[in-house]
Amino acid sequence: MRLSVAMIVKNEAEVLGRCLESVRGLWDELRVLDTGSTDGTAEVARGFGAVVEDFPWTGDFSEARNACIARCSGDWILVLDADEALDPADHGALRAALERPGAQAYSLPIRNYLPGGAFVGMDGQARRNDGRYRTGAGHSHFYLQHAVRLFRSQAEPPYRGRVHEIVEPWFEARGLPIADLDVAVHHFGKVDPARDRLKQDAYFRLALAEAAEDPENLQVQYNVIQEGLMVEAWPEVLAAAERFRARAPRAPMLVWLGGGLALQGLGRDAEALAWFEAILAQSPAHAPALAARAESRRRLGRAEEALADLLAAMEADPAYTAPFLRLAAQLEAGGDTASARQVLEAGLDQNPADIQLWEALVGLSARIRDPRVAGDAWNALRAAPTGGATIWHQIVIQALLAAGEPRDARTVLDLGLAAFPGHPELVALAGRMASVEGS
Repeated sequence: MRLSVAMIVKNEAEVLGRCLESVRGLWDELRVLDTGSTDGTAEVARGFGAVVEDFPWTGDFSEARNACIARCSGDWILVLDADEALDPADHGALRAALERPGAQAYSLPIRNYLPGGAFVGMDGQARRNDGRYRTGAGHSHFYLQHAVRLFRSQAEPPYRGRVHEIVEPWFEARGLPIADLDVAVHHFGKVDPARDRLKQDAYFRLALAEAAEDPENLQVQYNVIQEGLMVEAWPEVLAAAERFRARAPRAPMLVWLGGGLALQGLGRDAEALAWFEAILAQSPAHAPALAARAESRRRLGRAEEALADLLAAMEADPAYTAPFLRLAAQLEAGGDTASARQVLEAGLDQNPADIQLWEALVGLSARIRDPRVAGDAWNALRAAPTGGATIWHQIVIQALLAAGEPRDARTVLDLGLAAFPGHPELVALAGRMASVEGS
């Protein structure tokens, strides 16, 4: 069976190489549709043996996906994005799946890696990285979803949806079986919050446009909720959640959570409580709903109940780190920095590589001029070498220089430049250190 890898890309030169290296030796054909890159993406793809064609972007992901698939000649299609990868250990299982008689499509687990555990996705909150794969092992958390990414070539275009395009309805409508395949797609798009936010703005606009065209479509309303939460578009999220709930009272968790968070964002906390409590009526230990209810209760002056909710959320799911971050921030704002530190340390005991928790701890130490700040920054670097946006490196370097240990400072600087190549502040620091070393 011949396998085609089908991709649509735009300005992905920075990450595309990782993706294509991860499928080297797996595919029989690599097809890439470029929707307007200006950064050398096409050249990177061709360097890995891809057939690259330009395709005009029309604001419809399904149109581009279907156009790419139509150009593929393989018996099977594997759909990937540039910020994704496969682990080489899964190549054999994927190839074997192509030979199963009667198989038409496979739903694959997608591991969306995160900088920390304070995240809720469409299928639940973040979970700790289980270390199963070498790919993605440097990230502390991921949230899991499933999607059909591997399917037999079809004569008709299977993708539907302007944004968050899917093929499942096409296969289901034709009675074609979809099986589960335990071959993970590793997605790295959310480990860079700034880059992810730029994409989310565009996705939200596409979701709104599609909702205006098809307001009765629940999947479209769900997309508005999902993308609107990312960009904090509270009125639009609330409207979509109310439309969804009116048509489907047994709505998914994210609809209820999204509606409540939108009401919070609009300052309507008393109303938000009912949305969170609808989740808790079904799942009393639902950590994100507990943490969200805690925030509304706090704003409404119900401090003891809010604290109880945060503590219950920490106990229910210590991998979900938003309650630790929130409680620490509240304690610091109230002047109890010692307790704030204890809360963050408790979160790190449970999630030792969580970048967001380390950022909070180092930031707290820096703000109160705690002499432990250099030690905190060094511990953070050892636990999460790609975190801190070079701030941790700079704190440690300055402390080592002040202590008269320039060799160790140089070692930390080299680690920083390896993690953040060309970062201007580290480059400037390297220049100053070189001039001192040469004098």
